[in-house]
Amino acid sequence: MSAGVKVLYIAGLGRSGSTILANGLGQVDGFFSAGELNFIWKHNLIGNRLCGCGAPFHSCPVWAGILDEAFGGPDGVDAHEMVRLQHQGTRTRHVPLMLVPRGRYLLRERLGKLLGSTGRLYGAMAAETGSRVIVDSSKEPAYGYALGMAPGIDLRVLHLVRDPRAAAYSWLKRKRQPDSEEIEYMHRMSAPKSAALWDAWNAAAEVLWRREPGRYLRLRYEDFVRSPRESFQRILRLLGEEGAEVPMEGERGVKLGVSHTVSGNPNRFDTGTVELRPDREWTERMEPRDRLAVTALTFPLLRRYGYPAGSAAE
Repeated sequence: MSAGVKVLYIAGLGRSGSTILANGLGQVDGFFSAGELNFIWKHNLIGNRLCGCGAPFHSCPVWAGILDEAFGGPDGVDAHEMVRLQHQGTRTRHVPLMLVPRGRYLLRERLGKLLGSTGRLYGAMAAETGSRVIVDSSKEPAYGYALGMAPGIDLRVLHLVRDPRAAAYSWLKRKRQPDSEEIEYMHRMSAPKSAALWDAWNAAAEVLWRREPGRYLRLRYEDFVRSPRESFQRILRLLGEEGAEVPMEGERGVKLGVSHTVSGNPNRFDTGTVELRPDREWTERMEPRDRLAVTALTFPLLRRYGYPAGSAAE
């Protein structure tokens, strides 16, 4: 095992259940669920959106301590420069470069400042919170791969997959954005667009990490909901943390405490015990044309991941 901060990176398209999974893992002793850290520069250091604890980011004592440890305070890093560098090397269009040695060399050169700042940030998270594992639910495969290039990072990848029709149905919904005064509702996508992204991000996750079985685990959200205890145990084995206590109450309840997540789904603010139940709403309420479009556009991977063409996974 390489030295460095253990980071569990959750990859896959948004609206796949990553928030409850990540925040549940954050209740494991020695784990820190940090949310979608790819947005920390833009949404939090610049935008001062809410921390998962409910405080504005710059008022959260946990993040103030982390930034002091990493950079000597929030003014010790140029957040605008970090956002610019992200656009230059951590997007889906950069995945082909990540697949060849020359491309990886070019990206390391291009992203030098970003990788250095990222390594310091994650190291400070571990030091300030006393955590062995940082859970990052950013999901973008290209950002996750770049994260693995940062110094001091021991990356493990959880590839979380959800039925693309359920994900598309969620993307079509109107959801309030509670952590920003300027943005009232979260971003929405059409069914064809979410299907195209589902294909691209899941294929990218496989091609980037499938040859590293000791550091990569694919998990269907439906299987997590059906057997949460077993799913948590599989994740802990991936991390070499088999002795850790699973964050559950009974067989279906996931325990959620106050988190310090940055960005993500509004339910990152939830606390208490959440009972996991299979998602069936999309099978009854999704428009037939949207369902048909998503099924057709995702069919090869749909079948690869064990989803039937006509109904939800059993």
